[in-house]
Amino acid sequence: MTKSVIVIDDDEDTVRLFSEFLEEHDINVIGNGFDGVTAVKLFKETKPDVVLIDLNMPNGSGFYAIKKIQAIDPKAKIIAVTADGGYSTEEKLEKLNIPLIQKPFKMDKVISFINN
Repeated sequence: MTKSVIVIDDDEDTVRLFSEFLEEHDINVIGNGFDGVTAVKLFKETKPDVVLIDLNMPNGSGFYAIKKIQAIDPKAKIIAVTADGGYSTEEKLEKLNIPLIQKPFKMDKVISFINN
């Protein structure tokens, strides 16, 4: 079954490239956003199988969005995709039970995370 995904990153090129790659691999991108507030809104509207989200964004960080989305659906599948590989970031994500994919990322790893 095809997975549905929303892609959230403040870099428009990253969102576009990510979305194109996922679509090429039969993953249905049902929404794109560029900040945490939009991520929460899109999650409510689309109920995707997976949320791919950057952490460092204006107008609601990825952590803000993750907490709001988990409050809506504690079983939501969220994957953080970020260049911030600091220990405190990894520790926070671990507590939230959110897998981390480091930028620059390998797309085959992203596909594997989505499909499992």
